[in-house]
Amino acid sequence: MKFSLFTVFDNYSDIVPRSADQLFEEVLEQTVLAEQLGFDAVWYAEHHFAEYGVSPSPPVLLAAAARMTERIRLGVAVSVLPLRDPVQVAEDYAVVDVLSGGRLNMGLGSGYLAHEFHGFKVPMEDKALRFNDALDVLLKAWRGETFSHQGPYYQYPEIRLNVVPVQRPHPELWVASLRQEGVKHIARMGYRIMGIAYVNSNSREELAEVIQTYKEHVRAHGHGDPDQLEIPVAFHVHVAPSLAEAEANAKEAINLYLRTRKYGKDIQYEDLRAREQAIFGSPEEVVEQIQRYRDIGVNHFMALMNFGALDHRKVIQSLELFAKRVIPALR
Repeated sequence: MKFSLFTVFDNYSDIVPRSADQLFEEVLEQTVLAEQLGFDAVWYAEHHFAEYGVSPSPPVLLAAAARMTERIRLGVAVSVLPLRDPVQVAEDYAVVDVLSGGRLNMGLGSGYLAHEFHGFKVPMEDKALRFNDALDVLLKAWRGETFSHQGPYYQYPEIRLNVVPVQRPHPELWVASLRQEGVKHIARMGYRIMGIAYVNSNSREELAEVIQTYKEHVRAHGHGDPDQLEIPVAFHVHVAPSLAEAEANAKEAINLYLRTRKYGKDIQYEDLRAREQAIFGSPEEVVEQIQRYRDIGVNHFMALMNFGALDHRKVIQSLELFAKRVIPALR
């Protein structure tokens, strides 16, 4: 099983005296520590125009991380393709792959927050079709050959990138979805899935069904052995000597995150705990919870530890305890 650190970059400067640049420094410090502690990857989210995420340009931060690390893989989760010119996406992430020596993990998605589409003046109703067109452009551009493209949303004359990824034919790709119809489509295309379980309110049993559907369709469409595919799924995590201490440290923080994420909808820590999506507790309790997800096919566990303006020191303590007591029991 692989383990990675995932950061959404939610920040609340009107509540906590922490600026965006301070948060960036904390996340980069956590990234360096994650490498030292043996994590396989880090992932940075892309979000716009709200305190839910202050990382509008992940490749800039990933480029910084590339120069501060040597081994750990560096991922975006996810690049929202309908909001960007896909040639610029191809160029920006090619630079990250070059600077990191071929360590880029490329998570892709069609987006889901209405205010982001409104801000970029992109119609949300055709996001799936825009995603498909943009993905075609991205893959053409990364070949490093002269290409043209005349799609329904993006058109380019003959152009050629002068910087291409180190990884050939392209960086490792995942597409975000944990819905039944979505994973069927991804399987048909031959890509891997990734996601955050609570976004679609998947219980562990429902997630098991989604993964099984995905694997069946991968096999049916001739894309190899689905059991060999890396399936990253993200969960909120806080590890402490006991569950009581973990909740005392981070319950308020996760509720702040959830209030912001749902924009006023009534969802709280207890709801995630009931669905086994908030992985809080002692190292032994956390191992047991992750083991149940490994049993259903989650073989890359993305730990979302920095959330809700949680104090940097508490994030570090949880990160270190997770690395020393949880990872060795499951890897």
